[in-house]
Amino acid sequence: MNLMQDAPNVVSEDGLRALLAEGHSADVVCRVTPTRTSAQWSGVWTVHCVSPDGETRRLLVTSRNNMVAREFKTINGLVSFLAGVGLTMVSIPMLEGKVASHKLDAS
Repeated sequence: MNLMQDAPNVVSEDGLRALLAEGHSADVVCRVTPTRTSAQWSGVWTVHCVSPDGETRRLLVTSRNNMVAREFKTINGLVSFLAGVGLTMVSIPMLEGKVASHKLDAS
């Protein structure tokens, strides 16, 4: 069973790291406009891996076995994840439907 053929439109965290290193971008999509509670912003964001030519988009999933979209409910969680995959600058869309694109720094 070749998971890339069976589910070409999703990517795991490890797959995202590998694709970012190959020049893909990580798009952060705001699904629910965040609200502020004390010092914390809460909303819903998803991450999509986009090929350099923009032709292929893959949704980040919790694992390739269950194919559930990985959703980030807080800005802290989202930033921690993006830093963990190697991004050094992060832009976060704050309105539903807005997108922010990220690439690894050129080495």
